[in-house]
This record gives sequence, C-alpha cells and structure tokens, in this order.
Amino acid sequence: MDLNKLPIFAALKRQMDWLNQRQQVIAQNIANADTPGYVPHDLQRPSFKDLMGAQDGAGAGGTLQPTMTSPLHLSLKQNAAFTESAEAKPAEEAPSGNAVKIEDELVKLADAQIEFSTATSLYKKHVSLILTALGKG
Repeated sequence: MDLNKLPIFAALKRQMDWLNQRQQVIAQNIANADTPGYVPHDLQRPSFKDLMGAQDGAGAGGTLQPTMTSPLHLSLKQNAAFTESAEAKPAEEAPSGNAVKIEDELVKLADAQIEFSTATSLYKKHVSLILTALGKG
C-alpha cells in the first residue's frame, strides 16, 4: 500500500518537505549573520489548496518541473516548488548592511521544529489508525 496516494499522507509529506527546506533557509540566514549586505530569506508558506492540490500533480497545486538545457545549469532539488523570497525591508540593519537578527531566526527555527513535530505525530497517528483498521494494531 502506497501511503502517498492517500490525500492526508501526501499533504503531511508536502508539509514536512516545506518545513525541511525552510529549516535549511533559516540555517543559511544564521550562517550569514556576519556577511556584509546579506538580506535574510524565508519560504512562502504553501496554502492549504496548494498542499491538497499537489497530490495529483495537476490543478492549482501542480508545478512544472524545469529542464536542464545545459550541464552548467544548477540542478534543482526534488522539492524546489517552494518559493524563496527575500524578507521585506528590515527595521534594523547592522552598519555593514546585514539585516539578519539571530533572535528572529531562532524563533523561526523553533516554530519550524514544532510544526515538524506536529506533522510527524499526525503521520504516526494515521499510520496507527490504518494498522488498527487492518487488525495489526
């Protein structure tokens, strides 16, 4: 049984993929906290419609996969459908032009960790329910 064919599992997997990529972006922001002129980035949160529509690869959530036409092109990760954006003009900037505030990035990181734990817990609960329905729980 392929659990990814069930809408709830497809949506949870997509949410966890987004959270994983968001954690990478936040980690990059923290790593560049001392880089002059660096502007922090974040991923746009996918809408519920996008999460549910992405399961079949068509409709509102479907995305086109880019094609590499040259070996010099950078390959995109499998989950590159999430859009990264520079944050709005920050209220504060360091004299070097760096706009990363470590405290804000750590709050975002903790939020992503909590959301990932919640999604993981929901995934486990639904697997448990399926096993119980099959008489194996």
